[in-house]
This record gives sequence, C-alpha cells and structure tokens, in this order.
Amino acid sequence: MVTDTQIRNQILRKINRIPTDKLKELDDFVSKLDQGIIQQPKALSFAGAWSDIDDTVFNDLTNDLISNRQRNRRRIGE
Repeated sequence: MVTDTQIRNQILRKINRIPTDKLKELDDFVSKLDQGIIQQPKALSFAGAWSDIDDTVFNDLTNDLISNRQRNRRRIGE
C-alpha cells in the first residue's frame, strides 16, 4: 500500500522534471485543484456538531422520529 507521503514524494519528483515553460500551466492546474479543496470544509462544517448531544435528545430525534412526525402531522385545510 502506497502512503500519502510516498505519493507526494513521487509527485514532487515529477514536478522537478517539468520544463520551466510548463510551470505556469502546472500552477494553474494545481490552483484549480486547491479551489475544490477549499470548498470541502464548508460541506463538512457541521461534522461532529452533535458529538456531545444528550442521549435522550438523540433518541427523540432518531428513534422516535416517525412517531413524532405522525403525532405532529397537519393535514391541508385543518
């Protein structure tokens, strides 16, 4: 299994062999990849937000979800 460090080292060796006239193109490509990474934390910004949630509240939100929805359902026109 190849580790992240090994892959990064392979990439760096390849970058060192790239001709000078191609460096701008490489920089543009890496910048595009980097922009995609910046957006990722936004999607994961709530990760772990409920890690310290009380068990009673968690059960109410998950296990009792269906019964809570049925109990609180409103019909159109009521």
